[in-house]
Amino acid sequence: MIFLLQTAPAELPGGYGWELARAGLSLVAVCVIAWVILRWASKRGLGASKPGQRMEVLERLPLDPRRSLHLVRVGERILVVGTGEGAPTLLTELAAADVPAPEPAAQPRSFAELLRRRDADDEPAP
Repeated sequence: MIFLLQTAPAELPGGYGWELARAGLSLVAVCVIAWVILRWASKRGLGASKPGQRMEVLERLPLDPRRSLHLVRVGERILVVGTGEGAPTLLTELAAADVPAPEPAAQPRSFAELLRRRDADDEPAP
């Protein structure tokens, strides 16, 4: 006759709380290391566009979560490229003169200027 020995499950030293804390500390350590590496790389210009680059994405227009249009400058040519689930597709080529320059972004207003404008709008007309 064969007897089966049943042993109690091994107890973790310190319990599950210690394992949870250890996992949390490991996650924090990995995040800190990744942050340090990314800061180091960005200070050395890794991942940034290089001056004199021959290709540049001028603008991206998302059409839906899976499809978008890209305006791409390649040398002196400007291309409209459609991207989606398949391969990117060249839709058309535009002349550089046909593409207007982007409008400059509006300067952010100070909070005091916004309050002055609001007060001026609230004054009754004579």
